[in-house]
Amino acid sequence: MALSQRERQQLLALAIILALGGAAAFWFYWREPKLQEAQELQRQVDSLRAMVDSARQDLARGTVEDLRRRVTDYEAGLSLMRELVPSGAEVPSLIDDVASRARRRGVEIGQIQPQPPEPTVPFEIRRYRFAVYGHYDQIGEFLADIASLQRIMVPYNISVNPASQTAQQAYADTSGALLEAQFQLRTFVKPQARGDSLAGL
Repeated sequence: MALSQRERQQLLALAIILALGGAAAFWFYWREPKLQEAQELQRQVDSLRAMVDSARQDLARGTVEDLRRRVTDYEAGLSLMRELVPSGAEVPSLIDDVASRARRRGVEIGQIQPQPPEPTVPFEIRRYRFAVYGHYDQIGEFLADIASLQRIMVPYNISVNPASQTAQQAYADTSGALLEAQFQLRTFVKPQARGDSLAGL
């Protein structure tokens, strides 16, 4: 059965629409993602090439002695970090050191509240919320003592306010100069060895 002129035009228009739709689907669902993937791959290749070129330039500028000296410097820095950053097992004794420094300075510890540890690279961050009571000079000396500990212990977010009447009565302070200092104490902890507990203190 022969098709009329109109039917042939309709079939031709339908074929053109299907061809255009197929081309659009091909472009948006296959070609475009592949182009983006290729561009991302090219960016990564360019980044790696830049790093390799930079390393080549460094090697061309330096000598083996320069590299050895840099390695020695890095090892010295690593050794210092090992001295300054505690392991997880040392943290309880460091908190005891902080408490003994408070007693030595005549500062009363009202609160020590551990915060959830934050696993970061390369160290885990441990935080503690403190509330202490004492006079201005005692609190200042106590905070200076914390800063002088061999391991890194950083007090921050410090706020100092007059102590409440309840606190003055509890600590038998009649001078009216008793202060309450609230702060957080942060330390960086060496990564736990596999199998060690990551439980909080």
